[in-house]
Amino acid sequence: MQNNMLVTVISTGYFILCFLIPLGYLFLFARYKSKKKNYGRAFIIALIMFLILFGIKEVVKENFLNVKPLNCYLNKVCEEKEDEDKMDENKSEKATKTTTSSSTTTTTSKVVKNEKTYEKVKEISGTKTDKGKTSKGYSIYEINGVTFVDGYLIANKSYFLPESYVPDNTYTKADGNAAKQCPTCIENTAYQAFKDMKADAAALGLNIYISSGFRSYITQSNIYNRNVTNNGQEKADTYSARPGSSEHQTGLCFDLNTIDSSFANTSEGKWVNQNAHKYGYIIRYPKGKTEETGYIYEPWHLRYVGTELAEKLYNNGNWLTIEDYFGITSEYSE
Repeated sequence: MQNNMLVTVISTGYFILCFLIPLGYLFLFARYKSKKKNYGRAFIIALIMFLILFGIKEVVKENFLNVKPLNCYLNKVCEEKEDEDKMDENKSEKATKTTTSSSTTTTTSKVVKNEKTYEKVKEISGTKTDKGKTSKGYSIYEINGVTFVDGYLIANKSYFLPESYVPDNTYTKADGNAAKQCPTCIENTAYQAFKDMKADAAALGLNIYISSGFRSYITQSNIYNRNVTNNGQEKADTYSARPGSSEHQTGLCFDLNTIDSSFANTSEGKWVNQNAHKYGYIIRYPKGKTEETGYIYEPWHLRYVGTELAEKLYNNGNWLTIEDYFGITSEYSE
């Protein structure tokens, strides 16, 4: 475990150096440079020094969040992760006393006995506006522009979230203006369920972690536009949500581990597929259900709905989609 005081000292010290080094250069320039002195040029060089030093801190934060120790020291983002790790280690230690595993090749077939019930997330506050019924008779309504079906928040190609929507009551406060994703900005009920799932998986020698969590409307817009530029809109629409239609903006979903179809064949992927429903999670975009969801198979993408609905959608291993279960569509109007 990192020492919090040491992290604070190093982070603060580096921040101070960002200023001291350029100032030191200007001092030496003024004192020792002889004859004609170009102070304007010296000031520009000092400014470049500052931008480079401070830029290193920001680049580390942008690209290595919750991954590299360097980010821990420079940006102090390790403290929250350490607290989480402590809780996970305690749960793993407790679970290990009652669970044994002969090898990692057999863990995916083991069934975790989880008798907890994970409740669905409560609706947001506001006035309900009736929007009729689904093809299967479930009530559709909006609260502050957010669509709900039978009490479950819906975000897909047919039902968009407002640009201003930011989930409340998240483990880490979500920022609607952030231009990057937040792994821990997950609704508290859902995040606690994930921590239980992570601990039980760890007891079997498996490592699951959140690679991509909450994304603001701005973040999703940047990601979608980049995918359209690289692969064209038609292809991008099969795997990338348009801004406002992404579940990542809800704070109720996340991507696990390797964001690639190969995740399904890993020990972690197989275990998650068999056990996620026990923690209230579903494989949101199951295999062979593209026509219903509008997206390709994503074994890494989990959505929290609570154990009651998750059990039904698990369907003894033959996953149902939210669209099929409720009788709703997922199609862009244009």
